[in-house]
Amino acid sequence: GRPIGETYCRHPRFLPTRRPEANDLLMAEILGLIPARGGSKGIPGKNLAPLCGRPLLSYTCDAAVQSKHITRTIISTDSLEIAKVAQEHNVERPFLRPPELSGDDAPMLSVITHALSILEENEGYTPDAVALLQPTSPLRRAEHIDSAISLLIETGADSTVTVIQVPHHFNPA
Repeated sequence: GRPIGETYCRHPRFLPTRRPEANDLLMAEILGLIPARGGSKGIPGKNLAPLCGRPLLSYTCDAAVQSKHITRTIISTDSLEIAKVAQEHNVERPFLRPPELSGDDAPMLSVITHALSILEENEGYTPDAVALLQPTSPLRRAEHIDSAISLLIETGADSTVTVIQVPHHFNPA
C-alpha cells in the first residue's frame, strides 16, 4: 500500500512517471477530508473540546476552507454533533461514517477509501488528490496545506506529509 500522510494522492496523473505541467495545480480537483469520529476514548469529545473558546475541529475546518488549492472539503464522522459544527464552518457532510469505521482500531486508509467510494457512487465525484486533515492539528493554517499540495504536484510525488520537529525535552529518553 501507499504511505498515508497529511496529503494522499490517488490519481495516476500525479504519479512520478509523469512530470507535472505548470497548470496541473490550477486544474486539479483536491478534496479536503477531515476524519473526526465521536467516540474518542483517550480524551472523550476531543474533536469538539474547547480550545481558546472554539471547538478543536473548527480550526481544521477553517484552514481547509481557506486553502487556495482545496476545491471541496468534507467531514467523515459518525457524530451528528460533529457534523453540525463542521457544517457551521462551511464543510460538507455528504454521509455519516458507519460504525465499523468509527472505532479506535479503524484504519485511516479504510476511512479514506470509504469516503471516496461513497462520493463516487452517490455523486460521480472523483478527486485528483485527497488532503487528509486531522482535526488534532489546530495550528495548521491554510498556507501549510497549500504548501504541501504545491510540493505534491511540483515534485510528482504520490504523497506528502507535514511534520514538525519536537523539542528534545518533550521526547522521553
